[in-house]
Amino acid sequence: MKLFLIFFFLLILSCSSDKDKKVDLEIFKKQGEKINVFEANNVFDKELSSSSLLQLNQPQLNKKWSYEYFSSNNFYDHLVYEGKFQEIFKKSIGDYLNKNNDSGSLLVFENFVFFSDEKGKIYKFDISNQKIIWELKIYESSYNNYPKNIALFLNGDVLYAADNLGFIYSIDVQTGKTIWQQNYGIPFSSHLNFHKGVLYVVNQNSRLYAFNPSDGQKIWSFESLSGLIKPSRSSNISLYDNKLLFSNDVGDITSIDLDQQVIIWTKNILSQNTISNNLVFKISNILIDKKDVFVSSNSGDLFNFHLETGEIKWTQKLSSIQNHISTDKYLFVLTENGFVIAFNKTNGAILWSLNLAKSSKDKKIYVDYYGLLLASNNLYVTSSNGDIYKISANDGKYITHKKINNDLSRSPIIVDNKILILNRSSELIILN
Repeated sequence: MKLFLIFFFLLILSCSSDKDKKVDLEIFKKQGEKINVFEANNVFDKELSSSSLLQLNQPQLNKKWSYEYFSSNNFYDHLVYEGKFQEIFKKSIGDYLNKNNDSGSLLVFENFVFFSDEKGKIYKFDISNQKIIWELKIYESSYNNYPKNIALFLNGDVLYAADNLGFIYSIDVQTGKTIWQQNYGIPFSSHLNFHKGVLYVVNQNSRLYAFNPSDGQKIWSFESLSGLIKPSRSSNISLYDNKLLFSNDVGDITSIDLDQQVIIWTKNILSQNTISNNLVFKISNILIDKKDVFVSSNSGDLFNFHLETGEIKWTQKLSSIQNHISTDKYLFVLTENGFVIAFNKTNGAILWSLNLAKSSKDKKIYVDYYGLLLASNNLYVTSSNGDIYKISANDGKYITHKKINNDLSRSPIIVDNKILILNRSSELIILN
């Protein structure tokens, strides 16, 4: 059963000038329909066999990873990974990561890896020489007892950082020195995104900021609704074709025309299950693939929206806060309870599904699953108990899994035919 509610409220777009620029209320009234879905059954628990092999587009050799979620529209390519699935490198670099700190950036350019730890240090690490080139910590001693969650974005010779203390700053990649630093006082709760020379990030009060990357000054900001519970990294940003989509902590997805600086549409993906079960709302990446938007949450629904209008094209009942993988014809999703599912991207039909928990040796331990990568016709997933799984994307068949550590908390990435992962002890693990 679906209940359609219409909310009228004014969102304010505050520019860098003295006068605030307000959104056209009439446009918002017409476009601001919100949708809440109230069905109770949101757990996907079916294994389905493939009736035919999926025909995937050709994999591409990836040489860098500049965005936390690979690209500005959170679109992951079909990458090349033809290695032997063997560990070739493991080195402890940073400090311990708290189990609740499961977000963070692992970036790679040329032969260098960039990442941060919970103490607030940012590292540049040389893979070939297996040594730290530089490390940087901007925080005064008064911040020592606060765990840091730092989002990173790499643009040429400049590394940008935004954190859960309200700092945003830039770093010279060559020297490791701070170029500029600003503190806006309220924690940032999204990854960093970049489009046409502007940095974007959302704070804990669900305010979207546009920053000048040359000095960190605010260009404009956009305020949306915010709830009382403010989980870390609760928001997501996606940019494509002069359109910016972002989420807040009450389940709204808002689409903004960056040229006109007005709302195009807004939808709410929060179901009553989240409210009645007192769940903290968490969201997947907002994936934009041409005219399609794919997004899900722990609330219990996977949505396919039309980018231009916000119209729902199809939905499926499942809980997922991980990144989704889109190809020419298919969408691959990793659920919270460990199912990998292949969908027909056009109509949402399920083509196959696999339960990863069946492959776990210890069935009594609850396992979290992280990330989803498509590489050389296989899908890769990591888990909190230290396993990395390999699955055939063509038919959903389990191939193997490998124990690489005892405690993983972050999604893997693939660069230059290698898999790179950080564990909770800030060990960098590389698989050939």
